Amino acid sequence: MLFNLQFILAPLVASLVLLTLTSYFGIHVLKREIIFIDIALAQIAVLGSVIAIYLEHTFQLHEVMIGKWNLSDTLAYIISLLFCLGAALLFTFLKNPKIKTPIEAFIGIAYAFATTAAVIILDKGAGGDVHLHDMLAGVLLWTDWPQVLRLVIVFALIGAFHYVYRKKFMQLTDSYQGNALPVKRRKLWDFLFYATFGVMIIESVRIAGILTVFAFLIIPASISALFSTQWRNRIIIGLVSGLVAVVLGLHFSLTLDLTASPLIILFLGLILLIGAIVRKIVVNIRSQHHPVK
Repeated sequence: MLFNLQFILAPLVASLVLLTLTSYFGIHVLKREIIFIDIALAQIAVLGSVIAIYLEHTFQLHEVMIGKWNLSDTLAYIISLLFCLGAALLFTFLKNPKIKTPIEAFIGIAYAFATTAAVIILDKGAGGDVHLHDMLAGVLLWTDWPQVLRLVIVFALIGAFHYVYRKKFMQLTDSYQGNALPVKRRKLWDFLFYATFGVMIIESVRIAGILTVFAFLIIPASISALFSTQWRNRIIIGLVSGLVAVVLGLHFSLTLDLTASPLIILFLGLILLIGAIVRKIVVNIRSQHHPVK
């Protein structure tokens, strides 16, 4: 039992750190009605990593060291970051009243293009099936403490930035679907939102994979939407519900010898279903005590 606790402690802490920001960003995503922006940015970041893998195998970059840094790892991060920043800039300017095509359509196109390109490149490289599995399911169960520390530092910086300017980001999101936005320099703040969101996605996917990150963003935010409209309450509800799913997922992953990420996603879906049922019961009880005249 003690060994199991020690084994899952780092993945548990990493998941908690992931949920602190994904619960927050998930609310933005739902309010903006750009549900697939996270999975699109994740896939674009993965495309950058895949290109780096291709360059690594082509030019033997894994053998090149700069001090303690491996050139291939650094190159993968830089390319992924550049791809995400480029996508952030693109999505910022595609949100324009003069463009009649919904931004969700462009997000879907970007995801399809990035996925197709990644599969084609991986198909030509050695171990492509392993890389494909890792980018989808992640390696959450094998997270170590140096990865957790890096995650804490990056997420703390992003979280601090969004906390300082929370009113601007919340105001921008609350009025995102309207044409007249009260936030000054809207394009700049929109880009900063997508850019920080992209960095968060890059760090998250490296550990949890695309599918788990997507679930962390959308499902806890959906659960919180059932019970509250206030930002603070929704973040807390999303964080707690996500943490419950993670604990159950990691526990049964060890006891049943199954992959952790799919189990966590399944438990998140189950909690959402239970939340919807509870919400329905509460609404019915309230309607019985306070009937509409």
